[in-house]
Amino acid sequence: MANPNVPRGALNLQNVLKYTVQNTDQNAEEKPIEAADDVEKKQFLESALSAMTDAPTALKAALVILNSEEATTDDKLESLDVIRSHIDDIDNANALVKLGGTVTLLRYVKDSENEIRVSALNTVAEMAQNNTFCQNALITEKFLPVLTKNLSEVNEDVVRSSIYAISSLIRNFQPGYAEFKRIKGIKALVPCLKSSNSNIYIKAAFLIASISRDKNIRDDFVKAEVFPVLLENLRPVIEFDVKQETTLFALSSLSLDSELKLSTEKRKEILSILQQIISKNKQTENCEDIVNYARNIVDNLSAR
Repeated sequence: MANPNVPRGALNLQNVLKYTVQNTDQNAEEKPIEAADDVEKKQFLESALSAMTDAPTALKAALVILNSEEATTDDKLESLDVIRSHIDDIDNANALVKLGGTVTLLRYVKDSENEIRVSALNTVAEMAQNNTFCQNALITEKFLPVLTKNLSEVNEDVVRSSIYAISSLIRNFQPGYAEFKRIKGIKALVPCLKSSNSNIYIKAAFLIASISRDKNIRDDFVKAEVFPVLLENLRPVIEFDVKQETTLFALSSLSLDSELKLSTEKRKEILSILQQIISKNKQTENCEDIVNYARNIVDNLSAR
């Protein structure tokens, strides 16, 4: 059955967007939109969307485009950009949920081409960050199983953005972490620590470090044998190295008050590397955190 709120005629993006704008501004003049080439259509979309200073209207228009079968890749990317430009405001992020935006985003997180998929994943991450309402909605809509499955994707940008989204859904949000644990998310995350892509490794290690301050979560990761996997990436450094800093951050978090199964020989080897890191970097600019994390691990291991 046809929707009476949609203008008659061919459902092209220009007419849909024009209709959305005109129904927000009752003083808008009817102007015929002639067939345009891709450049003209893109310019129309950009100018119309940017003219929408009212966030709910902009979000509605973006969703209309994302839900249209006529939308091109550029149309979809532009619409996702519009959404992302508004959802840093919590009220707007919540409004997106109420408009049915989670259903649309879930479809793109699952099925779209990689560039759009990454943008949709980043949108999910940004709307969920420190927002309990959105976190609950996204958990209810079963985003976490999809995001966790994405961790085994070949495309590295999809993997990295999926970790970002997972982080936003489970950090400081117990129901999110409980669901992540239930669906065996820890097991799915561990291979990311073995990735040759430094960005994926750093995202995964940082997530583990930041949520393992909670002892119950820390114990889950220790039982999953995450500590030895992180150790494989530990190297003596003589200058700032973001991968090593993140590795040390994660090891520091996991080693605190934990039942680590380390042989005497392995413990000595680790302590030796850590002492080298401390000795070589304690006077090095930008290495204060590296040295502090290394000292924390030494203290934690020596206390066992």
